[in-house]
Amino acid sequence: MPLQIFGFHEHPSDFAVTKLDVSLEECAFLLDFARPLVRIRWLGIINRWLGLTIALEVPIVHLGEKSGGYVIGVRRSDPYYPDIPKLWKKHAGSKRTISLPSVAGLEIVADFGMHFAEDCS
Repeated sequence: MPLQIFGFHEHPSDFAVTKLDVSLEECAFLLDFARPLVRIRWLGIINRWLGLTIALEVPIVHLGEKSGGYVIGVRRSDPYYPDIPKLWKKHAGSKRTISLPSVAGLEIVADFGMHFAEDCS
């Protein structure tokens, strides 16, 4: 399933994300604007510096984490691909305003595997 992004009216710098067909209430991850977006490029070989951007490594953070460490891949063919760099340009460096009490590391790993199965390999 392609990436889904949900915005919050009362929290304009927070965006929930998932690659499942679920509602906003079931999303466990937010875009992590505190970390940089990474462009994956192609110029004869895959690299991060030269060539046509073919994908993005998008930082995300679990609602129960203080700081994120996960990234998801978004390909050029994904419907939200053109919107993600625009979101980063507008919100880069912003702190999230939504969080939950801390959760165990295994719960975060399980949530990541459930919401972003194709990014686990």
